[in-house]
Amino acid sequence: MSSSSRQLHFLLLPLFALPVWAAGGTYKPWQGWFLPVCGLIWVLYFLLPESTDLLPRKKRIHSLCKDLCFWAGLAFVGFLVIQTLNSGRSLVFDPDVNQWVYSAPPFPFLPSSVNQAESLEMISWFAPTLTAFVLIRQNWTRFSLRSFLYLICLNGFLNALLAFVHVGMNWVLMYNFQRFGRDVYGSFGYPNHGALYFILLFAISLGLLLHELFTEPAEREKSCLILSAIWTPVFFVAANLSTSRAGILGSWLVLLFTLISILIISAPRLHPVQRCYVGLTAFLFAGMLFTGLTFVMKDIHVRELKNATVRLNIYNEIDGRFWQVENAWDIWKDHPLIGVGGWGYKYFAAMYLPQEEWHLIQGKKGKANVHHDFMQYLTEFGLVGMGLLTAAFVSTLWKALRGMFRPPRYEESGWATPLRIAAFAGWGILIADSMIDIPFRSPAVMMHGILLLLMILPHRDFPGIWTPVVDWKRLQPPISSAKSRIWGVQAEDISD
Repeated sequence: MSSSSRQLHFLLLPLFALPVWAAGGTYKPWQGWFLPVCGLIWVLYFLLPESTDLLPRKKRIHSLCKDLCFWAGLAFVGFLVIQTLNSGRSLVFDPDVNQWVYSAPPFPFLPSSVNQAESLEMISWFAPTLTAFVLIRQNWTRFSLRSFLYLICLNGFLNALLAFVHVGMNWVLMYNFQRFGRDVYGSFGYPNHGALYFILLFAISLGLLLHELFTEPAEREKSCLILSAIWTPVFFVAANLSTSRAGILGSWLVLLFTLISILIISAPRLHPVQRCYVGLTAFLFAGMLFTGLTFVMKDIHVRELKNATVRLNIYNEIDGRFWQVENAWDIWKDHPLIGVGGWGYKYFAAMYLPQEEWHLIQGKKGKANVHHDFMQYLTEFGLVGMGLLTAAFVSTLWKALRGMFRPPRYEESGWATPLRIAAFAGWGILIADSMIDIPFRSPAVMMHGILLLLMILPHRDFPGIWTPVVDWKRLQPPISSAKSRIWGVQAEDISD
């Protein structure tokens, strides 16, 4: 890997790593460096020298100028800047309607917000996230994805160790000194954010591990195999110890979806004996994870495990939050184009609730969020803001989803390698969770989520590994070595 490529990695790493250690990026006193670092990264990106892994400076600028995602992201950040500057709305009594309302902003026809400091937080979240997305996307064909994933997983491994210390020492404060909220988990102020973060890392490490196991022995990266074998159970346990039902259920769904998908894809390509080996290995692997988990679980973790499985009532989970979605929908209908500004939902929520339902939000800090990320952002950014944000990701999202409809034998297929399958599983859990919780209210989770979205796309570091389907009834039984009999039989066709 060239020096310039390493420099690009270490430019991007702060955007991914530092929010993880700053309460998932949600603790305001620690957000002051977000925007300066983001600006510095753009300056340094254009100063990096030309190399085999990086285009010349002029071509980088030319490539950005032609990138619709870049312009859409830039326009969205500009939209947030206008919302932030056009702020200062206050609560006043309107005698015409006989109720309290928020005053008009300085420029009523422009996007606005109620509180400038809270609206600025949206810029601190989205500018670094979009920066990371655009820079990785721009350099995707030259980017050393494997080495960058090592750095991401190493950072997550250190954070998981902190989470284990947090649980083992019964800390109630972040880092055992910083009060953040009612619950904390490791460096995350909201355990559900920590759970989703470790699920995404579990999907990455599981994909790396299975990719190496199903790769021909001569082509394996032994360092990747060893590291991913260590990281995978660590991230799995970290997600389950978060006391988050989403973390517990999500980690198991990622594991089962990935293993079952690989078993279905590999079965017609393996000799019947190999299928038994692979199936037994998958069963033992899942069993070892569960057994290891039982040794570190406390009573609260056992209770949440039951709540996430045998006691889980999906209808009650959705119905208990749906009034917030309806409330947000009513707010959006009155502000359809430009929304009510970042964090604006919590200011308008009570105005759209009957007085007899005010108890649902009174004194409850968590009700500042809709617990449905799409509806919250639609309410706060309107059609204009959501349209710009969607435009920044739509082409990548289209390519990723289109690949999921291609058969595994094609290189562009989302099923062509275990890493893409695991990335799709982790990304799917993230999207599902955003329908009942707030994972996209954490920059750390957002950034790792967009990384998993990109990982569904083909990349030179992880080419497709599946051989054509074999009709074993017409072929000679395999006589290869013991390793090949387990992972990659090359049968000899003896048909005329």
